[in-house]
Amino acid sequence: MKKETILVVDDDPAISHVLTVLLEEEGFVPIHARDGVECLRLAYNCQPDLILLDILLPIKDGRELCRELRLMSAVPIMMMTALGGDKEKVARLNDGADDYITKPFSNSELIARIRAILRRAHQAAGLGARVYQDERILIDFEGHKLLVRNKSVELTPTEWRVLEYLVRHAGRAVSRQALLKHGWGDGVENTFSYLKVVISHLRKKLGETPHRPRYIFTEREQGYRFEKHA
Repeated sequence: MKKETILVVDDDPAISHVLTVLLEEEGFVPIHARDGVECLRLAYNCQPDLILLDILLPIKDGRELCRELRLMSAVPIMMMTALGGDKEKVARLNDGADDYITKPFSNSELIARIRAILRRAHQAAGLGARVYQDERILIDFEGHKLLVRNKSVELTPTEWRVLEYLVRHAGRAVSRQALLKHGWGDGVENTFSYLKVVISHLRKKLGETPHRPRYIFTEREQGYRFEKHA
């Protein structure tokens, strides 16, 4: 079985060494970038399965780098930072990150989060061919392709998981807790700010506004509902 590659982006040699040793011990193949330029090169050439991205980097900081990575790839990104608080986490999700871990963190927590992200990515890839299409949009869940009025639109892995769950339950209200669990896994069932960010992004990418929804409707005190169109 092919080992999964993880790109570690951190300019601190000591931290990078510790993470490299830890990831090797856990059966991953770590590669290392010291700055944003090297990160972009390795992300393009090596196609890692996941990127561990520090925020405070030389040349390009992690925030800018995350946004650039999202333009070129849907690879899962976990941000690493000493900056805490919900506002910071929401901001990083807005940048396109799939998860966020605050320094200092335990080795066991980091590995558990990595495995959860990769597991969700594998599950999404193995869901089988499913396509939703109407006169305005085409969603190909197997090929991870979204067309809105014949224009290609990029989604993050988390956005794909949330959209897939909504479409699979089209016409029915889906609870916020269920969407959070499907999008991020266990442990975030009450972190509604995460979901609010993703729903906002999906609405914009599907070409709708919160005041005039066409596909994603808010169900007060319940969650959200996806409506299909002929």
